[in-house]
Amino acid sequence: MSDRRKRRSLSSRDRIGKYQLDKIIHQGKYRTIYKAHDPFLERDVAIKVSQFPDDQDGEENSQQLRNSFFLETRAVGQLQHPNIVSVYDAGVGDRQTFIVMEYIDAKSLASMMNAKEEIPVSKAIDIIFKCCKALEYAHSKNVVHRDIKPANILITEDGNVKIVDFGIAKVRNEIDTFSSGLFGSPLYMAPEQIEEQEVGPGTDLYALGVVLYELLTGGKIFEADNVHTHMYKILNEKPKSLSSYGVEYAEKIQPIIDQALEKQSDQRYPAAADFAAAIRSVDIALRYEEAEIIKRVNADQAGTLGFFKEFSQKQLSEFVDLATWLRISNGETILSAGEIDQTFYVIVGGKAIVYKSNEPVKTLSEGDCFGEIGLLRNENSNTSIMASTDILLMKLTTTDLNKMSTDLQAQFYKSVAHSMVKRLADHKITADKAA
Repeated sequence: MSDRRKRRSLSSRDRIGKYQLDKIIHQGKYRTIYKAHDPFLERDVAIKVSQFPDDQDGEENSQQLRNSFFLETRAVGQLQHPNIVSVYDAGVGDRQTFIVMEYIDAKSLASMMNAKEEIPVSKAIDIIFKCCKALEYAHSKNVVHRDIKPANILITEDGNVKIVDFGIAKVRNEIDTFSSGLFGSPLYMAPEQIEEQEVGPGTDLYALGVVLYELLTGGKIFEADNVHTHMYKILNEKPKSLSSYGVEYAEKIQPIIDQALEKQSDQRYPAAADFAAAIRSVDIALRYEEAEIIKRVNADQAGTLGFFKEFSQKQLSEFVDLATWLRISNGETILSAGEIDQTFYVIVGGKAIVYKSNEPVKTLSEGDCFGEIGLLRNENSNTSIMASTDILLMKLTTTDLNKMSTDLQAQFYKSVAHSMVKRLADHKITADKAA
């Protein structure tokens, strides 16, 4: 492809078969990836085009590109998984091949890491877990990716993960279409790849372990001046510990990293499912720790509110455990007039406005409660309540009420009665002033 071709913009005449080319997403020496549109199915697609070299010296490269095309088409064509890019179509000509895939509006993990985007431990674990599930499926179909790296992991806006580029994949039990040599990205190669030995599922899991290490530390697994030194270290050295980088929860994650990066493939996780289970166990542990911290903070915050003034610490802890915590945005309706909502709310932070006949009648703030009529009497609400700021609520349902201990129920009803009496008194004072 000439420099002139690279620079000119695409027009409505630029097509590959039925596909209207929109823009160039990525361009390499022999491969170009386009965003395109399928006019028949009315969907955007991505098209990877491999352009064969024109000169005779490029004949070997041309053969490699053909091999890669047939391999990727065959490998990905049989894989249907939410965390693996889908292939829709493919074609081959004298001087080029193309593969039509789903278009993914996403950023590569590599671009996120290069931009120094903050990736919390919980998010890193979620990414690796989803990659494990994708690889578990691919391996079950006898497909080994062989080039797992951040550039081949896409992250969508809603946090979904897609593994892409199976161009050098190994379909097990088939003859390898590539000639001998090193295939993959040196920074993420497993020892067996460097030594040109048989690759398998463990090869992908090693690379995924490297990706996890980089996500957590923000650095490369080994410091090296060149690729050869880096490959020597892969074969002979252990990476620095996570704790030396100050990684959160290093003591929980280090054993997982260590097993994924074992030099001998039979010492790594037996399968991607085992890697997934290990990383999932850490995720559950972290979520439990975070939930306990949040619960303690919420309990401390709730304990300062008037509604809980006469609650013992034991009663308050039980209430906090039973309640659901909600964050409501400014302007969002919490309770609508005419509805039966058997839910009781306590405002922990923020403010809300009570409307009657579409007119504001009262402002509620921290410590105020509402919804007791619906909860206790199963009656329609005659007011609407809307958040006037971002607001934090504790929510209690009839099911939660039935789970309360007798001691807590008695205190809860007492506090609700006190709130209702206070509200009636406030209403009388307001009415007297108006008169």
